Amino acid sequence: MRYRYSLNSQIRGYIEWQLEHYHEDKRQLEEHKRDLMPQVTPNYSPQTGGTGISNPTESAAIRMLTSQYIGSLERSTAAITRVLAGLDDTDKRMVDLVYWKRSHTIEGAGMKVGLSRRSAYRHINNILYQIAVELGLVSL
Repeated sequence: MRYRYSLNSQIRGYIEWQLEHYHEDKRQLEEHKRDLMPQVTPNYSPQTGGTGISNPTESAAIRMLTSQYIGSLERSTAAITRVLAGLDDTDKRMVDLVYWKRSHTIEGAGMKVGLSRRSAYRHINNILYQIAVELGLVSL
């Protein structure tokens, strides 16, 4: 059965993985940013010569901007956040049950929120497709 918002299996798997790890990725992103920020306590040791950046805040900002890992986390969490913000309560509950709590299949989550099997798959496929569009993996 093909739905209006069908994704190939590789993209679908990637999006589902991103959605499952959304909360963990947000936490890791904040931890990495916090770890890169300079310490509040000033360092009064004399500067040794060199051509590197001496301002710790500038140095931290450059490390954050050039980190591919941080950039990837920022893009994926921002895309998912934008899609989640536009979902209704039924869709949010479906995502919670299927991807975050992992307590239900798509069909089971659909039954829990009062959707038929077909409607449950249609809702999930639409959510995954919206995330894929936000990430630039597919076009409208």
